[in-house]
Amino acid sequence: MLVRRIILSLFVLLFTAVFSYAEGNSSADDKGDIEQAINTYVKSIDTQNADNLQKTIVQHGSIVTLNKITNKIDDYTASDFVALVKSHQKGGWVRNVSINSVEVNGTTATAKVEISDARLLRSGFFTLVKEGNTWKVASEVTSLELKKK
Repeated sequence: MLVRRIILSLFVLLFTAVFSYAEGNSSADDKGDIEQAINTYVKSIDTQNADNLQKTIVQHGSIVTLNKITNKIDDYTASDFVALVKSHQKGGWVRNVSINSVEVNGTTATAKVEISDARLLRSGFFTLVKEGNTWKVASEVTSLELKKK
């Protein structure tokens, strides 16, 4: 009886360790995939690749920017924003992406992101959702300002 309890306890510990390891790796894999999704999204805008951009954002996503330069709020649906990129009214920049943090909660995630070039700094948050095995941007809420010299 004691041997059975020991074997059962060892089995439970082994199962728990394997499950925890797999869950930890999944989270690390997800974070890498999320960072890749954000970088692909930004680079698609920068290169004005509307077809690729369409693949990185959910159908009913949104882009909201508080423009501190003009003191206006720009608010676009995903389809409107993709159309602006396609018509070359948005994008065409060369920017750097810095992902400061990523929080994963199952099939949703948030990321704190800074996007900058020589003159401008865009900072804020991205919300992503996992569709199948692919992470996509659901919303981008950022502020845009001139870089401080």
